[in-house]
Amino acid sequence: MRHLLVTSFLMMLVLMTTGVLAQDYVLTISSGSIPNNGSGDLTVTFDNNGGEVQGWSYGACNDTAFLTCTGVTEGSTTATVNEGGTPDFNQYSVFDEGFTAGVVICFVGCATLANGTGYELNIATYDCTAEGSTSVSFCDTLGAPAVTTVVVVDGASIAPVQNSGNVECIGVPDPEYTYSAGNASAGYNPADGNASTSVDITIAETDNSGLGAPFPNDTQGFSMGLGNSSEVVATAVNLTLPFDADFGESSIFPEGWTLGVVYSFAGGEVLAFPSATTVVSVDYETGGSMAGNEDGAIASLTWNNGLGSPAVANVVVVGGASLTAAQSDGSIALNPVVTSDWIRGDANSDSVVNIADVIWMISELFTGGAASSCSISSDANDDGANDLGDPSYVIQYRFIGGPMPVAPFPGCGQVDGQTPEDCAGSSCSG
Repeated sequence: MRHLLVTSFLMMLVLMTTGVLAQDYVLTISSGSIPNNGSGDLTVTFDNNGGEVQGWSYGACNDTAFLTCTGVTEGSTTATVNEGGTPDFNQYSVFDEGFTAGVVICFVGCATLANGTGYELNIATYDCTAEGSTSVSFCDTLGAPAVTTVVVVDGASIAPVQNSGNVECIGVPDPEYTYSAGNASAGYNPADGNASTSVDITIAETDNSGLGAPFPNDTQGFSMGLGNSSEVVATAVNLTLPFDADFGESSIFPEGWTLGVVYSFAGGEVLAFPSATTVVSVDYETGGSMAGNEDGAIASLTWNNGLGSPAVANVVVVGGASLTAAQSDGSIALNPVVTSDWIRGDANSDSVVNIADVIWMISELFTGGAASSCSISSDANDDGANDLGDPSYVIQYRFIGGPMPVAPFPGCGQVDGQTPEDCAGSSCSG
């Protein structure tokens, strides 16, 4: 009975007129996207550019071919408009095809809605039932009797400007993954052209939870193929999973490698990739391909769906289905490192290691003597430092049966990982 009385009161106000302009009052339904077979909210807001508002009513209609209205709540403005509390009358009804709302702020005029913009009146919830574009619009057809879209100012009902909301019902995407090959570098001596390095391969899932998709998803396995340019060749494909997979088979070709992985045939192991996770580490070598090249090169690492026979595809398995992975290529920078041969312990660069080198080292360290033309030669004990231990080592070797210096010794040479670039003046250079 109360609802009918207030509805009749609002309908009577519609018959009254006033000089207030309708464009001073604007009702707007927000726009947005909602996942198909999912739910989302739209907000009704109000801009008051005119006089003090005593109440309002409206209907909001949707096309049930795309949307079903499932609920409506009061907005932040409606919840506090009556001196911090709810209105004296606050009634809304929900239908599949929309909802209605009717508000009288205070029956005795104790509170009104003052001039202002962005007032939040209601929040409605909708389910998307089909993919496509649709709209939600203000209407005067819902309810019995039908609720009219008006605002009440000075006891008069005014039809406000009414802005519809656009809704895109979007399909929930399948899980999306990206394979990324890392970028690495390796130094080589142009004299032999040999270099080696390792490259990490990662998998990451795209976070589509904002589109209504579950995230992250469990995977059951994957396969991949990565090609390489002719400067390098893969020598080992190493799985780095947190468990031993039931199946993990790789093949290496001059032009690349392939890998197929099944975590568990019985489904006991799964992996999710909410962030980039290393699943493979691949070792590469130049195999002497850079011999004589003093300019360097960039070896490309490119994802390839055509390697192997039959060809191996770049896919991730989720729920038993194969999903094609996006791909980010990698590279290996091959940098020439020109070094010179040297002799360990030959501090004075005269091609022999004897008492003269002991005197040279002590003079350089303690009396301001000349510096060696190949500083690493003075590291007689191979501890990575030039200090008193080095002349002591040579004395022990030469005079009291101590161990012989390690390579390069007694002839000229080089050592992996020790690539001096200041030995052009050593005894081995000429």
